[in-house]
Order: sequence, then structure tokens, then C-alpha cells
Amino acid sequence: MTNTSRLGLILGLLFAVLMVGNATFAQTPKPEDAASRSVRAFYTYHLAHNKDFTVRNIQLRKRWLTPELYNLLLKELKRQAAASKAHPDEAPDYEGDPLTDSQEYPDSFRVVKAEMAGEVAKVTVTLQWSAKTSRGVDKRDITVEATKGATGWLVDDIVNSDGSRLQEDLKKKK
Repeated sequence: MTNTSRLGLILGLLFAVLMVGNATFAQTPKPEDAASRSVRAFYTYHLAHNKDFTVRNIQLRKRWLTPELYNLLLKELKRQAAASKAHPDEAPDYEGDPLTDSQEYPDSFRVVKAEMAGEVAKVTVTLQWSAKTSRGVDKRDITVEATKGATGWLVDDIVNSDGSRLQEDLKKKK
């Protein structure tokens, strides 16, 4: 092999190594993509299983929730149980599902977009119901705020279409 051939081979190998390194670097996942995947996994699980607002169902979703939101949800269930004993004829504050802000459970969802706001990923989720209304298919957007926890991205708050926040609502009811 001549010196020119060796030089060409070395330069070719160097070029290939640099290109592979560049491709690996360019594929570094963005935090909002990881947050979107986590929110998608949460709602995939949530809509595929019983959505009733019960202690057991919140416990089954714990791995996707921040400790603060998880504890607020459990405290609300405890508060509602006590209120139900004292006033059995009254409807609970949450009739339906606080995680989708609906009394009728949605049939499907899609993650629309995600953006970072400091350390918080704001993930827009469109919830959809199969029942048609006068406006067509019933759908509504919510914003799921996720934060990075030790095990990945966790749902910390849900901002409903009217701008209300689940955590604020739960804290008011203490």
C-alpha cells in the first residue's frame, strides 16, 4: 500500500468517525420530547384503565405523578370520604375525573406539542370524546405541566381549558 493510499484510508476513516460522532450528538433527545413521552404513557394508561376517582386508581398512577400532586389527590379523596359520611345526600366535589377535568371520560387523546418553561415542560394534550355535539366531535385541550423527577418526567399539574389549575383547586379544598 502506498503512502497516498494509506493517507486516503486514514482520512476516510477519520471522516467516518467524525460523521458517526456528529450523528450521535445530533440525536441527543430534548427534554420536552422525554416529557411528551412520559405524558403520553400516563394518558395511555389512564384512558385504558378504570378512571374513577378512587384511592386505588390514584395509587396505580403514582409512578407518573409528582409526590405533591399525588398527596393532594389522596388528601382530597380522604376529605371527600369524610364529607360523604357527614352529608351522604350531597354529591362529591369531583364527580368524574380530575385528571381529564371531565365527568364523562374521554375516549382518546393526542399529545399536540411540548415546550419548556424553565425546568417545567408544558405538554398540550387534546382530549377527545366520541359523542358528537352540534359543533362536531367534542374535544378539549389541557396543558399538563411535567417536572423532572428521579425516575423521569412526572405530571405535576394540569391546567384546564378555562385556565384553572388542578393543584390550586385541590389546595383550596383542604
